Amino acid sequence: MILIIDCGYTHIFKLEDLVDQYIDFKTIPIYDFSHSSIENINLTGIIISHAHISIHETNIDKYIEKIDLLMQLSLPTLGIGVGHHLLGAYFGARPAYEPYRNELVEIGILETSGIFDKLPFEIQQIKDHAGTISIPPDFQLLASSDYSINEAMKKRNRAIYGVQFLPEVSGNFGAVIMDNFVNISLNRKD
Repeated sequence: MILIIDCGYTHIFKLEDLVDQYIDFKTIPIYDFSHSSIENINLTGIIISHAHISIHETNIDKYIEKIDLLMQLSLPTLGIGVGHHLLGAYFGARPAYEPYRNELVEIGILETSGIFDKLPFEIQQIKDHAGTISIPPDFQLLASSDYSINEAMKKRNRAIYGVQFLPEVSGNFGAVIMDNFVNISLNRKD
């Protein structure tokens, strides 16, 4: 089962629908998450959702406290949109201003394995956010665009991924990314 952490995403149902195509899930709002909220649940992975906040303009301390609890589970993790930003901030990335975008963007994939397995070197994905993050220490850059260097990243030696775009609203390529993450979670490998 995948744990979806809802950071306040207005389209959480779209993420749930995509995950549900591959595996069972449980959604918990980020502020309601605690280790006791998942007792007796056999989790294989974690997805941290998007939200319509900008981490360079918002106090994220309470979010980071919850990310710390999630990281203690040592499960494969995928941060999407703001989830990507929060993971990056937790691991030492710096947030930066980027103008708000709600559009289809060409993403250049640098590493076609892991979450980008079975995909071409260029894909189009929807972005719906403002801001970006640097690449945290001990992370590998996986994808870039003309708008942001860090479109996707992976922690070295751990299955912790972040994507700045929104696979759940980006069609077939987004579905492949989710399928790949579910398979990583089920197999517990990078």
